Amino acid sequence: MSLRILICFHSGEGQTAKVVDRMREVLEAAGCEVVVSQAGDDPSPEGFDGVIVGDSIHAGQHSRALKRWIARHGDALDASPVALFQVSLTSADSDEEHTAEAQQMVSRLLDATGLDPDLVAMFAGAIAFTRYGWLKRRMMAKIAAERTGGAEPDTSHDIEYTDWDEVEHFARDALAVFQHAG
Repeated sequence: MSLRILICFHSGEGQTAKVVDRMREVLEAAGCEVVVSQAGDDPSPEGFDGVIVGDSIHAGQHSRALKRWIARHGDALDASPVALFQVSLTSADSDEEHTAEAQQMVSRLLDATGLDPDLVAMFAGAIAFTRYGWLKRRMMAKIAAERTGGAEPDTSHDIEYTDWDEVEHFARDALAVFQHAG
């Protein structure tokens, strides 16, 4: 039996969209019908066997678009198995402090929306220098330099921290949750 899965997400500079594309590939290879939609397009989660919800973190916050979508569709999400992921630079550091900070971001989202996911993941994001304006590129270069001990990064290309094996593992785990719920 083929499962119908909705992936609803918000992406700031495109890394979350890349994560969603990889998940879609994994799920489609497993025989699922996958519908991908931006939260701002307000897709209905009704009629799906499972829902994956994803967001990019900026300045320590989830997007308003995704929070509004969750609030609008809370009843339908409560009735469906849900997997949640977030993408942030905070998760690029796996030490206790950064892990706790990323978990706090998830907790704030869940507290604010009432979402109760069956599965949660926190993925490292990217620094998308090529998509930034001059000021943001300079600010992000300083952040990248702090991560590497002070060496100024080459801002002519992006720096990607996402662990694609983790993304694929999460997609397979979400599928297992959805299959078990059905």
